[in-house]
Amino acid sequence: MASIRISKRWLLVVLVAAGQLVCLGIGVAWFANWLEGGLNTLVRQQVLSDNQHIAGQMASFVEHMGLTDLTVGDDDWQRLQDVVERFTLPNRGFLCVISATTGKLVCHPDMRRRPELADVAIGLVTLHGPDPQGTILEASSGPGGRARGWAHLPDGKHLIAVQSLPRLDAKVLAHQDEANVLRAIGRVMRPLRAMAILVLVVLIASGMLVTALIVRQYENRLADINANLEQLVEHRSRALTKTRDAVIFGLAKLAESRDDATGAHLDRIRGYSELLAAEVSRSRREIDEPMIRTIGITSSLHDIGKVGIADAVLLKPDVLTDRERDKIRRHVTIGGDTLLAIKRRLGEDDFLVTACEITLSHHERWDGTGYPYGLKGEQIPLAARIVALADFYDAMTTKRPYKEAVSHERAREMIVDGAGRHFDPKLVEAFLACQERFREVAANPPSGFDP
Repeated sequence: MASIRISKRWLLVVLVAAGQLVCLGIGVAWFANWLEGGLNTLVRQQVLSDNQHIAGQMASFVEHMGLTDLTVGDDDWQRLQDVVERFTLPNRGFLCVISATTGKLVCHPDMRRRPELADVAIGLVTLHGPDPQGTILEASSGPGGRARGWAHLPDGKHLIAVQSLPRLDAKVLAHQDEANVLRAIGRVMRPLRAMAILVLVVLIASGMLVTALIVRQYENRLADINANLEQLVEHRSRALTKTRDAVIFGLAKLAESRDDATGAHLDRIRGYSELLAAEVSRSRREIDEPMIRTIGITSSLHDIGKVGIADAVLLKPDVLTDRERDKIRRHVTIGGDTLLAIKRRLGEDDFLVTACEITLSHHERWDGTGYPYGLKGEQIPLAARIVALADFYDAMTTKRPYKEAVSHERAREMIVDGAGRHFDPKLVEAFLACQERFREVAANPPSGFDP
């Protein structure tokens, strides 16, 4: 499964906050609906219970009034109508009296203002649902002629409790408007919803703050780990580089010791090569500080192939024959093949690439008359051209068993004469620009390996 990587802190915080908002919002909405539904059921039951109690009290009061005739307009009716008009219930509630036989209104708070209500049959309270005309009530009954439920009247749904008046062949109905009951519940729920929203906002803000702090702490910790890791990697890289350079320089020293009595040849070659590379870097951007150091240390390997040359040929003090000279020339391919084998085992590496170039091509000439491949001009790797000039200068200014050393001035003349034939003309210019420092290196060669 592909993983999603979030690189910006604010985006992570927003995503976490959005997830919290969705989860908490769904939870709060569900809880609010559950609470409101529970309150609706509870309040309905309480209103019906209150209505039942009020209807029962009203029925008991009417019984004690001693009424006998509820014909509209008679004295008994007037007395009962006065009671009905004065009695009020919450939520636009009211009391009324209906005929138990016909279901018509007998008393109603608006009966005097609207005499026509006397002809209205609002329904019959039964256990079998609405009457055939579907005008009033679904109710449940109880002992003593009591019932309660709800009626769909012209002005809306009413919560109703019923109490029988057997002696008067009538029923007392206690009404409360359900819409007003629900509005009362809404008035209770509004501050609760507002409080829930406020709590939700506080929780989300707190969650975002905590998330931001956690992410910041994680980033700081990760930065510390990365910094420590970078330091550790750098330290180990330096240690490995020093170990590599020491081993390489040691091997080069071992090879060079076979025909170099002074033992300082490699130190000087390195110094000369770094001087030339640094001078060339002024005009060529591809030569940077790491490259200058690489050319300097890999220059030590330029003659490592001499380990494969017999002592009788390598150490011969007299002039070599053509056959012996051919054997000597094989040292470049021996060294190059050795380094190429290492490169194939380790893979691509700038250090080994430069070492191979120098080892194979430091005896090539600018005019194509060198060996082993007769490369010409820019075909010769720059690092090899640099080491070729450095090696020539050291060979000329150093005493060997078969020759005397020449002066710096004479070596300079020979290098200038070789420009365009033996050496890269641009490198000859670089040599002339830093030739005085060549004298310093010749007098005080740098250490072949800096511990």
